[in-house]
Amino acid sequence: MKFLEAKAKLKKMADGKYHQIKYSLTEYSSKHLEAKCYCYIDGLDWVDSSTWEESLRKMEIEINGPPIPNAKEAPEEEVTA
Repeated sequence: MKFLEAKAKLKKMADGKYHQIKYSLTEYSSKHLEAKCYCYIDGLDWVDSSTWEESLRKMEIEINGPPIPNAKEAPEEEVTA
């Protein structure tokens, strides 16, 4: 995903709230490169990842909370009397 595509998706997710998007590329003395994609919406925490897709997925969790497992995945609780 390209920067402007991520910006458009974040803007839609922000629903009129202040938001910010940043990209950081760090090169260490070992020549190792580290890319970070940062997203922020007012009132929520910053999220980051090495890809825009993952950063935006994390932002969806910030907005909506963690996904609820479906009934097949939920562990069965023991009922005691």
